[in-house]
Amino acid sequence: MSAEKIALYGGTFNPPHLGHVRLLQAAESEIAFDRVFVVPDKRPVHKICEDLALDAERLEMCRLAFSGPRCTVSDMEIARPSDSYTVYTVRTLTEKYPQAELYLLMGSDMFLCFHKWYRWREIFERCTLCVASRQTADDLKALRGYAFSQLRVYVKDRAGEHLRFLAAEPLEISSTALRAALAAGADMSRYLPAGVERYIREKGLYGYKAQR
Repeated sequence: MSAEKIALYGGTFNPPHLGHVRLLQAAESEIAFDRVFVVPDKRPVHKICEDLALDAERLEMCRLAFSGPRCTVSDMEIARPSDSYTVYTVRTLTEKYPQAELYLLMGSDMFLCFHKWYRWREIFERCTLCVASRQTADDLKALRGYAFSQLRVYVKDRAGEHLRFLAAEPLEISSTALRAALAAGADMSRYLPAGVERYIREKGLYGYKAQR
């Protein structure tokens, strides 16, 4: 019997947008996950974010954005009393599912600073990193170069030891710009899952006020 495959998808998700959804879809198209854990950060260690939605709001938006019988939106990082580091979540999952193969999903921006993460080597030993990529020659060259220079991993085509590059088209707007546009009352429905966009409007998150 093959090992259970588990995906860990962490992030601020402030808010969860279609770029996040596409990354998970790209991973699921290549890897038959048995379980998917979507885990919002309690407080972003790598980012300064003054307009962070409440924990309960980000959890609910993630439930609206990500669905499926194998997908669980978890508060394991939000509920943690200490600072939120990915390595702690990785340890929790590997202790609970010791025979499983663990895959950590991330965008290329987070991958390119992965060597600065707390205890990144331990994460890399325990997980396979699944990194979103535009799949252009320049993009793959940059990702491969970083993997070799910082992580000492040689990547042939789109895969190396503990590392895979996914064909996932990123959202052509940053989360910061998305929140600013929402605060200005702009229609951002083309960037957001329908349920998330509706929730933001109804709750008035990020200072959203519909234009009259």
